[in-house]
Amino acid sequence: MNNEFVKTCSITQNKEEYICMNDQCCNSNRKQLHCYECITKIHRQNNNNFVNHLDDFKKINLIMQEVDKKKKERITFLNQIITTLNDFKKEKFQIIEGYQNNPKEFLEQVKSYVEKEIDQLIQKFYEQIMEMNKFTEYQQQHHVFMLKLYSQPINQYTEDILQKKSQLQGKLNNYIKKMDLDLHQQIAKYLQKQQLLEQQMQQLIKQPSITNSFIFKSTVVLILLVIGLNPIIMYQDFNGRSELQQKMDEFQTLVKELQGQMEKKENYGCQELNSNAQQQMNRMQEQIDMINQQMNQAETPYNQFKNYFNTKLKQYNETVYNSLSERINLQGDRFKQITQQILAQNQMNDKILSDTNRTSSVLYYQQIRVMKLEEDLSMVNKNISANYEAIEWYKLQLINNLMKIHNRQIETQNRDEIAKKLVGKIHVDLNSKELENFVIIYDELLTKTFNRKIVREIQSIIKNDTILCIGGMKVENPEVLLVVGCDYQQEIFQFTYHWQHARKSSSGDIYWYMAYPVAFGFSPTEDIYLTLCDDLDPNDKRRFSYWFENGEDGGRRIGNQTQLINSIEYKMMIYAF
Repeated sequence: MNNEFVKTCSITQNKEEYICMNDQCCNSNRKQLHCYECITKIHRQNNNNFVNHLDDFKKINLIMQEVDKKKKERITFLNQIITTLNDFKKEKFQIIEGYQNNPKEFLEQVKSYVEKEIDQLIQKFYEQIMEMNKFTEYQQQHHVFMLKLYSQPINQYTEDILQKKSQLQGKLNNYIKKMDLDLHQQIAKYLQKQQLLEQQMQQLIKQPSITNSFIFKSTVVLILLVIGLNPIIMYQDFNGRSELQQKMDEFQTLVKELQGQMEKKENYGCQELNSNAQQQMNRMQEQIDMINQQMNQAETPYNQFKNYFNTKLKQYNETVYNSLSERINLQGDRFKQITQQILAQNQMNDKILSDTNRTSSVLYYQQIRVMKLEEDLSMVNKNISANYEAIEWYKLQLINNLMKIHNRQIETQNRDEIAKKLVGKIHVDLNSKELENFVIIYDELLTKTFNRKIVREIQSIIKNDTILCIGGMKVENPEVLLVVGCDYQQEIFQFTYHWQHARKSSSGDIYWYMAYPVAFGFSPTEDIYLTLCDDLDPNDKRRFSYWFENGEDGGRRIGNQTQLINSIEYKMMIYAF
């Protein structure tokens, strides 16, 4: 971190590089940075020379060095946790896919839930990384965040992150266990339920209810139904139709035997049950009759109120109609008076017009000229619009024809020779004439943002095997590309997920990265260090890095030029072949 944010005190002309780290001062909303004389004066007690919090005065550059160190430690730790979570997700996917006895749609649903939960936590960690990457120097609005970074021990932070990761892993393990994906566990649960139901049935048989034998026998039948359904479900899933039919036949025989035994002893119970049911139905019918009678009695007051309301409504309508009629008649009289006044005014106007014929004719011709000018202006606007549309159409046709001509040139040239010379390599100080057969599809200053929308637009006009050369040049010297990396389109625009490792191209010794939402670029080695862009080895001329997707305030790097944020002296170029 640089110290350019340190300003000069307007009173003493000394640097404002001291801050009081006492809790009482840090938690206040007043200005924090002062020169040593001013901060001492602020903390001096009245009428004596004693200075409060003197031991807590710290230089801001030392504070920011410690903050930068802790920030990098946290970013490194978060990336390790993200890698661990991705490995955990792959492991759970392998476990879920191993339960092939379940329907494919069900397994996809379980995988989708696991992926969603893990990705949500990873996104939160990425947001923390982005928040810390934006904190490059001390600012008053970042004061609270700076204090938190400085004062919070790294162990406390890592324990909090590990706890969140552990909670998520436990939650997902319980979820997968709850889904009963294991076939053997499902069968064991079926057998446990069946054993429990058989025990309940044996207890009921040994101690039957004397007063309500019908309910007892019905309960036994229901238990037998459930006991029979368990093996039926299991055999239906795992043994086929023949064994399912055999079990159903055995179950039907068991039910018939039970019904035969029940028919001999249940006559009395059935008669008693029917008698009780008939009494309940009679009482319900009596209640319904009483409710209907009360409703019929309440209908007459309702009709009386309805008639009263209709009468009042009719009277109100008549009153409103009479009032409106009177107002309409009054307005009619006023309209007649206004009409007479208009006629008199028209007569006066005719007289005035007869006295000012010459003036009127001049005004008339002026009006004609104005109308003519308006028509001409309208015609010019139409012509301009038509010309603009024609220009846009011809521009589109020109681009299409240019691509067709370029494709014909590709067919006539030795593509393999060009690919062998350029693809999969990084070139330093490359003469732009080496790319004279290429088409420039991107030419922008470093002030322009580079994001997924631009990538999709580039992919829409080229093919996967199109050769792209991406690099940077100085605006004053367009004949030389300071550094440029060449590769096939399908190798370049692939997302990567680590801020310290790039992906090796299958075409050669070039490593690409498109770490959303951090940076895009290439490197001669796998090792990178993405903060605002790739800061690794500042003297290496074979590195190119561009802030990706996150606005205009991130880093830009062309070779060993690493401080190019919003520079208008350099630009990014993309050539297509």
